[in-house]
Amino acid sequence: VSETAIQFVLYERLKTILASRHAAAALPLPHAQTPANKLAGHDKKGQDTAVDASPALRNLEYVGAAASAKLVASSVTYPHEVIRTRLRERGASQIYSSAVQCVRRVWVEEGVRGLYGGLGTHLLRVVPN
Repeated sequence: VSETAIQFVLYERLKTILASRHAAAALPLPHAQTPANKLAGHDKKGQDTAVDASPALRNLEYVGAAASAKLVASSVTYPHEVIRTRLRERGASQIYSSAVQCVRRVWVEEGVRGLYGGLGTHLLRVVPN
């Protein structure tokens, strides 16, 4: 699974969650004669008004959802980047016989730090994009 696929799914899910929170916060009492996607309300004069149940998100919420999705997707897939880089190094064919053996060796010799070392710098580079 690629970083982009994870990021896209998370971004869409976060937008859905934010939109549902907006809708829940702005719920007036439903009116029987309004369409299913509209919510009934009354203006100051007592006139019936219909309000869209899916209010638009603010720009900052879009940016926050995108940055959060990118942060999570990059963090989850970062060990893959580390292993790819290790396998590309000069002389890697004498050290590692396969990608699986590379993961095992890094895990045994360096632990989690070996798979996630440099993640902070990587996130500072990729999340703003």
